[in-house]
Amino acid sequence: MPNDSDIDSNRVRRARELSDIKTQFSGSRVNSAYGIHSKAIIVLAYAHWEGFYNDSVNYYIQHLVEAQTRVADAGWSLLCGVLRSEFQSLRDRYHSPEAKLQFVDSLKEISERGFDNFDKTVILSKSNLDFSKLRHNFNILGFDITPFQQHRLRIDNELVKWRHQVAHGDSPDLSAVDLDNHIAFTQKAMLLLADTFQSSISTVISER
Repeated sequence: MPNDSDIDSNRVRRARELSDIKTQFSGSRVNSAYGIHSKAIIVLAYAHWEGFYNDSVNYYIQHLVEAQTRVADAGWSLLCGVLRSEFQSLRDRYHSPEAKLQFVDSLKEISERGFDNFDKTVILSKSNLDFSKLRHNFNILGFDITPFQQHRLRIDNELVKWRHQVAHGDSPDLSAVDLDNHIAFTQKAMLLLADTFQSSISTVISER
């Protein structure tokens, strides 16, 4: 069964790779006429931020599957991940009174479902894990966003915006950026994610 040590092992591996990147590129970025080294660090840092988040989601849901946790017990908002066909039926029937009644009647049975067929796309990142997306996903997961609040601007402007600009061929001015600090911030953000998911897994274990 996946556990919190799997999440931490993944985080440590990614943190070490970021440290290796910092070592490899140290002192060389000033020699790049087009800021290639800076852009590479920006893109790789974001890749680890998003990749670690998605891996943590997968570990977490797999743990809930193997713990045979009911979706409603893990968090009422997580029902969003098992209601896809019901939402589609409601829309296809133009939200008619009969469709709405059937939808409400189905909630009792749906609330007993486990995570075997949970649609993880409702809480995975899709190449834009900014603070708003993180907060939305945390609302579904029932996680506390508070530890990330003070880092909102750095997540949006440094981790996400710079990566978005580089990935779309723009050339953001990175001349004054402390890339060592950028890597350290990415590692810190991943640690906050690890703490959040590990804490929730521990809670599930204690309640079994």
